[in-house]
Amino acid sequence: MALAIASAGLLVVSLDSALNIAFPAISAYFGVSVATIQWLVISYVLTNASLLLGCGRMADMFGRKRAFMAGLTVSTLALALCGLAPSYGLLLTFRVLQGMGAAMVFASAPAIVAVAFPSTELGRALGLLNMMGYAGSTSGPVIGGILVDRFGWRAVYLFRVPLAILTALVAAPMLAESVERKRGQRFDLLGMATLAASVVALLLAVSRGREAGWLSGRVVALWIAAALGFAAFVTAERRMAHPIVDWSLFTAAVSLANAANLLSHLAMFAVWLLVPYYIVNVLRYPAASGGTLFAPCPLGMALAAPLSGLLADRFGARRLQVPGLLVEAAGLLFTSRLGANSPYLAVAAALILIGLGLGAFTVANMKFVMAAIPRAQQGVAAGAVMMMRTLGVVMGVTTAAEVFSVGSAAKRTRLLAAGHPAGAALDRRSFIGGFRDAFGVSTAVCLLAALLSAIPAQGGIALGEEHSGSAVPSPASD
Repeated sequence: MALAIASAGLLVVSLDSALNIAFPAISAYFGVSVATIQWLVISYVLTNASLLLGCGRMADMFGRKRAFMAGLTVSTLALALCGLAPSYGLLLTFRVLQGMGAAMVFASAPAIVAVAFPSTELGRALGLLNMMGYAGSTSGPVIGGILVDRFGWRAVYLFRVPLAILTALVAAPMLAESVERKRGQRFDLLGMATLAASVVALLLAVSRGREAGWLSGRVVALWIAAALGFAAFVTAERRMAHPIVDWSLFTAAVSLANAANLLSHLAMFAVWLLVPYYIVNVLRYPAASGGTLFAPCPLGMALAAPLSGLLADRFGARRLQVPGLLVEAAGLLFTSRLGANSPYLAVAAALILIGLGLGAFTVANMKFVMAAIPRAQQGVAAGAVMMMRTLGVVMGVTTAAEVFSVGSAAKRTRLLAAGHPAGAALDRRSFIGGFRDAFGVSTAVCLLAALLSAIPAQGGIALGEEHSGSAVPSPASD
């Protein structure tokens, strides 16, 4: 029951991918440009990423069920307000509120699962949990497209309101709370505020650097703000009796695993950014059949997640991380060799390899990190894992876009110098040049992640050791 409830909550927030297909309708309704509509994503991602660790610590202190229920409540309110927003400014404000609710759910759901299962079954449980998240991300655009066509853009928010309410109604009586707040403990608001400010400044610098210029005054100021914010966070943590982050938990092994997690998602995001353009503009597939060609990647992630969890329980989570990353790297390498006349099956095979590899790695990595951190800190562990994924995605957007831009421009210059005539053929060949460069860099980044995962290092306190010394909690307990 704990797994089912946590999975339902994760599904509700993962279905936010339904929003992407509604961007044109929202732009037309409020009369805003494409450049302005991107703030719908930025406002949500910045809020979500900056609060994950703090929400994880909050769940550990005040209760994972309480944090989960609060996340569902805030999400329900935010989704309803977004669906009824009378202006674009208010819609952005409600997106910030939605990011807060999502951060609570993302940080508490894996922690609920981690303390409800013994270490010998944790991989399978986390595999099923991640599968539900991937299912939501995959099906979101399809559901969103149907809703926008029939009911308008507001439906992409409102359809999740009853799902969130139903999940909360089931969770309230069925999910037990195992965390008892200790008297005298105070939540580290200063630490959460300084960390959030640092993460927001970092992500803004990364996301705006390419557009505004990496050495522009605004971007440099953001880099400085991120560094000062992180320094203030570290200073505050050292003075607090109950800090957001207990640095002793982040051993060399856990730190390397978190770095590999970030790099694996950074490498993969070239798929989401460039492959849709490759399918439609280069291979000339219509949108409907092009969507089926893009589907193997997220499908592979969803299929690999439960199998990876099962294998992680049997053979150990550490052993599966490197093979998963090598499979992802192989898929990225094959993608970098695709051209203007690549057959359907070749593209599908490359993309499903990427999905299978990342899905296998993600579950093994999550189990490894969460099993290396004590039971009482599972919210922080989940928050760290989810934050690394988000940071990797944001950095992946900028990296892939930058490499593609430079590579395609260089290819165009060489072709023009060789006497190639301007036109559609030149555009396609220039695109392929940048496309291959971007996936070549992604392959190298993924191999670096595999190297980090292969480095032997000492871990932390195993969650499995805690279970072996005590009774296994009941399946519905938090």
